[in-house]
Amino acid sequence: MFDIFLKELNEQGGGVRAYDATARAARARIASEPDNAAALLLIYYAAQRFVDAYDDQPLTVETAGEEMEQFSALVTGLDKAFASGSIDEKFAALNAAAASLATPRH
Repeated sequence: MFDIFLKELNEQGGGVRAYDATARAARARIASEPDNAAALLLIYYAAQRFVDAYDDQPLTVETAGEEMEQFSALVTGLDKAFASGSIDEKFAALNAAAASLATPRH
């Protein structure tokens, strides 16, 4: 369901332009998937946050890897919860994703 974002991000090289495309793709799905809107908004926000932080800025391989790990964890957690169909799991995953995005960057 949401793992397509990780696949496309990896296929596009995981750089700023790839995160930008991911953000746009997630945002575009919100209107057509109202049951997934909160998760898609968080995915959009996470990808856009990367773009805002690193567009026209130096990005080390180490930092790019750390960012990819964090983004992957967020998307994977949402994907698993939403695939389960359990409202409790969805709610917990949404809260976990929001909390991770609220944590200050390094």
